This record gives sequence, structure tokens and C-alpha cells, in this order.
Amino acid sequence: MTNLGEKLTDEEVDEMIREADVDGDGQINYEEFVKVMMAK
Repeated sequence: MTNLGEKLTDEEVDEMIREADVDGDGQINYEEFVKVMMAK
């Protein structure tokens, strides 16, 4: 994100992960990643 000019706090990053992590396993798998990217 820094390379894209975004400076996020740790809390903002955690929130992004929570929103993308549909199955709640603490990781973003490919399907979850694609779903988030397609929604933007």
C-alpha cells in the first residue's frame, strides 16, 4: 500500500483484513482477495 501512496495505520490494516477475511481464519485467500478487489 505504501508503494501506492497510501499510508495506513496498523488499525486500518487490521480492519481491511477483517473485512476481507470472510471465513475468519485470519488470512486472506485468493477467493477473498478477488472478491474485495472486484468490489472496489
